[in-house]
Amino acid sequence: MEMEDDFKRKLCDMDELDEKIVDKKPWAQKLLTSAQQITKKAVLNWCNIIYKIGEAELDIDDYVSIFLNQIESLYEDLITDVDAIQEKSLDKIMRLLQQMENLCKDLHVEIPTLNYENMPLCDLHRLVLQRVEEYEALAEIRRKELRDLHQKQLTLCKSLGWEPKLLSESPLPLPKEMEDLRMHVDSLENEVLEREEKFFMLKEEVVDIVGELGASPNLDFEREILGLSNTDVRIGDGDLEQLQLYRDRLVEQFKNVKEEISELRSKVDGLWDKLETDIAERDAFRQKNIGNSLETLKALDVEVKRLEVMKKANIEGFIKRQRQELAEIWDKCHCTDADKGDFPFYYSDCYNEDLFELHEREIEKWKGYYEENRELFVSLNEYKKLWQEHLELELNSGGANRYKNRGGQLLMEEKMRNKFRKRIPMIEQNLVKLSEAYLLHKGKPFFTYGKTVEQYINQLHEDEDKEFKLKLSAKKQQREQASTVGRSRMALFPVSSMALNPSPTPRHCSKRKVPATPATEPVKKLKTASQTKKSTRSGLPKLNVSRNRRRSARRDKLRQRLSFKSSQSSNKENATASTSYNDFEKEVSTKVNCRSTAFVLKESNEAIASPFTPTTSEFVTPQRVVLLQKTPSQKHVPKLKIDFV
Repeated sequence: MEMEDDFKRKLCDMDELDEKIVDKKPWAQKLLTSAQQITKKAVLNWCNIIYKIGEAELDIDDYVSIFLNQIESLYEDLITDVDAIQEKSLDKIMRLLQQMENLCKDLHVEIPTLNYENMPLCDLHRLVLQRVEEYEALAEIRRKELRDLHQKQLTLCKSLGWEPKLLSESPLPLPKEMEDLRMHVDSLENEVLEREEKFFMLKEEVVDIVGELGASPNLDFEREILGLSNTDVRIGDGDLEQLQLYRDRLVEQFKNVKEEISELRSKVDGLWDKLETDIAERDAFRQKNIGNSLETLKALDVEVKRLEVMKKANIEGFIKRQRQELAEIWDKCHCTDADKGDFPFYYSDCYNEDLFELHEREIEKWKGYYEENRELFVSLNEYKKLWQEHLELELNSGGANRYKNRGGQLLMEEKMRNKFRKRIPMIEQNLVKLSEAYLLHKGKPFFTYGKTVEQYINQLHEDEDKEFKLKLSAKKQQREQASTVGRSRMALFPVSSMALNPSPTPRHCSKRKVPATPATEPVKKLKTASQTKKSTRSGLPKLNVSRNRRRSARRDKLRQRLSFKSSQSSNKENATASTSYNDFEKEVSTKVNCRSTAFVLKESNEAIASPFTPTTSEFVTPQRVVLLQKTPSQKHVPKLKIDFV
């Protein structure tokens, strides 16, 4: 009864529904119309039968009640079936919603809000199913990525010997956790790559050193490393540490062996030189023992011991050769006698191993000193060489024959002088700078032959100044002596009592002698150019100019043209010494410190009985001429003599 009541309430509820709900549903309208027709037909047929039976015979109320109950039951069954379908749809939707909620939690996203009002359950089911499928696809992508990262991490950690860091798949890691995991895996990959590179590099070095040394592995790990193929690696922490230690040990061993071999080779070469071993024997030993292997070390050690035995038998000769080498290195280091005296064993005659070792140490000491200050010694030697060339140039600059050279000697001297003028101050400045650096580094001054660099340079300049002053003094004394001798000769041979030789001078001579007059004619004084000009103006007969005089006039004109061209070119370029003799003569005449010595008239021939004494003489510069006039005679006309220097 309760169920019927409930059901009736439902039917009552249904009856209260508005028919408008089927207005827009053709199939519902058709169903409603068909149901009404079927029900009407059934009721009418049922009533007709009742009519035929008769109302008196039947309990009409009961039959009506039964009929209505049957109809209600039928509709209830139909509604129950539909309701069951509805419940199933709702259950599916609820499960999908729950699944979507779980997926959102796994994916760490917000649950979406669905607007399902007035939405059929099938559409709602389709919508929720679509969202669930989207979230499942996204979750599957993240799970796959997580599984791949886990797998890669496991492989890398296995290679490295590390513990992996695994994340849970349910719920899925947060985006930040996934990013951290990606970065962790990337760091593991980089670590593996670096370790593999380091492993192959260390292994290559180990293989090379083992091959160079010719050594054999002693430990199992060493044999395993050398036995691995080119693709196999062992990059665990312990493996790399052992490999690094093995490599370091081999490198240290190879370094020691190489140093020992180098030292032994030096000893062998030194002993060979001292023992004067045959070159063929040396080459044969070198070709047999090459490289830096342990066998080579052993062979060199045996050779050194053999040569040491031979050396002991010739110790005296070795020490004497050491002393020669020591003397050479002392000279290279600019040592004084006091420096050499600090090694008293140089003169010892007790030839033994101890004396040999003392000489070896002394040689090594001075070699190290030279190598440490090589730049200073090289600069000092260069400075000394340039200074010596400078002194030789200045010494040769006083020669009288320099100006007769037509091969460019003066030009070369000027170039050398410019070179010294530029180069010597630069080297001096560099030497002072290096000596100051040595003083700052060592705390004591640098000495060359017992003097500091500044003292050495100053001493050279002082010596040059003294030499220059001595030369000036000697020249001054020479000029004074020449002047004294000239006055003495004038006093001994008066002009009135002198007779000149009338013999003419040959034309092929480069310098013409002063023509003389016969002894019977009176001696007259020589006239200068100005006196000759005055005599000509006063009406005296003019002098006939000889062929040499005409040539001299043409030469003077040529000089004037050359000097004019030289002055024009000097305005455009720096004045340089010309290779032309005429230009050079012009240039020398303008320089203060490049003048020639005074010109003195020479005697024609001291062997002639009648001495020749010129009545006049004149000291001239290279551009001046000496005018000489001979005593006029009946046959010879007085001539002018031009003498160039």
